[in-house]
Amino acid sequence: MRVAIIGTGLIGASLGLALQETDEVDAVVGYDRDPDRLATALNRGALTAAALAPAEAVTDADLVILAVPVSAVAAVAADIAGALRSGAIVTDVASVKTGVVATLQQVLPGDVWLVGGHPMAGSHEAGPEHASSELFVGATYLLTPTTHTDVEAYRTLHRLVAGIGARPMAVDPVHHDRLVAVISHLPQLAATTLMNLASEQARNQHAGLLLLAAGGFRDATRVAASNPDLWLDICAENRDAIVGVLDDYATRIAQLRQTVADADDQQLHETLVAAQQARRGLPRKAVKGGGLIELILPIPDRPGVLAEVTTSVGAAGVNIEDFSIDHAAEGGRGALRLIIAGTGATATATAALKERGYEVRERRL
Repeated sequence: MRVAIIGTGLIGASLGLALQETDEVDAVVGYDRDPDRLATALNRGALTAAALAPAEAVTDADLVILAVPVSAVAAVAADIAGALRSGAIVTDVASVKTGVVATLQQVLPGDVWLVGGHPMAGSHEAGPEHASSELFVGATYLLTPTTHTDVEAYRTLHRLVAGIGARPMAVDPVHHDRLVAVISHLPQLAATTLMNLASEQARNQHAGLLLLAAGGFRDATRVAASNPDLWLDICAENRDAIVGVLDDYATRIAQLRQTVADADDQQLHETLVAAQQARRGLPRKAVKGGGLIELILPIPDRPGVLAEVTTSVGAAGVNIEDFSIDHAAEGGRGALRLIIAGTGATATATAALKERGYEVRERRL
């Protein structure tokens, strides 16, 4: 497989390194508008060749990864559209999906397959000099299929994502943006606010304040060191969802302030215990091994079935380890086979699918 990566920052270069460690990728051609960053990625081995233009990089590529800021996706897609080969798969790594997926569907040729992507991995360090093939190991890698997503294109990208050690999970683009506003975008803005507050206190009142910063403060503010330009793009593209979450957060902060001001120890204790229990209950990374179960679903041959099934399972918090489709000889119907790890996850996935009206049969592997 020939891969093209447009944008050779931390994520793009790390994907280049990781994909070359799989058995499926023979060549990774890259382009970056910053020649120094492109040269660094090439020297690090993230690329097998560097291109002088985006269109040159994607020529004859089987998979094209747009690892550029959200604000640049539309322009880059328009630049490469005419150079893409028929049947090529195009994905992105943007942390905002609704607008990006809609734009790419509009800009890309009809014979090119789009599967939106968002690796939930990264670092406060930027640039190809910090790239690592291990960056995605154990990380959730969100895929956003739509009614226009080709089944085999999705299957190929799903397999590649799993091959670099990540856990692919399908989610609807709109639902994705609401989720990441809570679990990614709000933490960034909260950390930014806390860091600025502490810094101002240190300047204006307590010069030695930051010398006292221990593990808790450092953990809570770590992401405040992230690239500001990246977050300008994210806040612009996901503004409505972020504003809604900030409103909810502001309400919670106001309630907490009142609880402390009223010396309401019972309410404060309940709030702290609820958060403690929720934190302890965060899902742990699944241990791969035995316990694989196959779910078999009869499905009609109509657009959107794959997206509906995979996003329903993903919304239930279950990872699909692998899948395949059996097409009936007479056409019009078939069977979708999903591989799930563990009986608990299988039960959750089965319940979610039955709510959608699918018949589900289980087979232990």
